[in-house]
Amino acid sequence: MHTPRIVGAAAAAVVALLLAEQQHAAPAATPRAAARTPASADGHYVLVVEGDRDGLDVTFASRKDAAWAGAPKGFTSSWRLLVVDDAGAELAEVPLDVRPFATGVNSKGKPAVVHGCVVVDSKIGMLVNAPRYAQAASYRFSRTDAAGVVTPLGEVTANQVRDLSGEPR
Repeated sequence: MHTPRIVGAAAAAVVALLLAEQQHAAPAATPRAAARTPASADGHYVLVVEGDRDGLDVTFASRKDAAWAGAPKGFTSSWRLLVVDDAGAELAEVPLDVRPFATGVNSKGKPAVVHGCVVVDSKIGMLVNAPRYAQAASYRFSRTDAAGVVTPLGEVTANQVRDLSGEPR
């Protein structure tokens, strides 16, 4: 066995993965990307979020009684999920980690790219933990570009999320 060749191949694979990750990293986040949680959250939902750079939707939800752990410390993203009430007041902001996906303007509809055991696709499919509020009216997806322009990516009513989770109304 040629140990130096194996070590060299492993190092090359790590460098390729790091370069691919940087190439597909989300744009710099806006200062308001830190999530906040009002005291009235009652557990959380695990949401299955699917779509692409132009639209996101919740396709399944699971209600969890455990408290929402919040956004990972130090994580920011220009992609977000806002939980809002009937008046449009923000109850929570959850940054979305879309780094594993091809979200560039020229990536939509292109076939997945495979880098070893890493697949980068323009089709987004991910799990998102979001706080559960009785007063929530909707879940809004958006992203903000470098110029500060907010692009809406979809909205799901709180009743739809409750229905998807099997939660009685």
